[in-house]
Amino acid sequence: MTRTLIAQDGLAALWAELPRLIDSAHGHVDRHPALEVASLDVCADGVGAGRVEIYVSGSRSLACARLLDWLDTLTRTSLCLQVEGNPQQPRAMVFGRLHDGTSATVIAPLAEEDAEVIVRDRIGDWVLHWLRLQAVDAVASPRR
Repeated sequence: MTRTLIAQDGLAALWAELPRLIDSAHGHVDRHPALEVASLDVCADGVGAGRVEIYVSGSRSLACARLLDWLDTLTRTSLCLQVEGNPQQPRAMVFGRLHDGTSATVIAPLAEEDAEVIVRDRIGDWVLHWLRLQAVDAVASPRR
């Protein structure tokens, strides 16, 4: 009986976490209406706080510019360019916190050719510099 109650409490916590995550993401985008969202996933396991995964889309320059837009609105950020796990689907990612402290990952899926000269995963300032170089075309264009 005790095990069933614990399992039910964990399940209740999981279900309660999902709307909180959605509200958190919605509130963040409301605070920063220029942010682009192609899709959004919420993840919760009932054990701790859940997280939000936001995907941005567009050409390499546009996706990188959109990722940089998100970077400017998050706290406690770190950057990663992932190419080793799946070379056919590299991706640039920002890990951070939304306005209310909710954990978030913003992901820009890239085409294989977008990162073909990058032979290993990269993190930190190297990724920031790479993102800025890629975003130049999108920033120069009048329409984002």
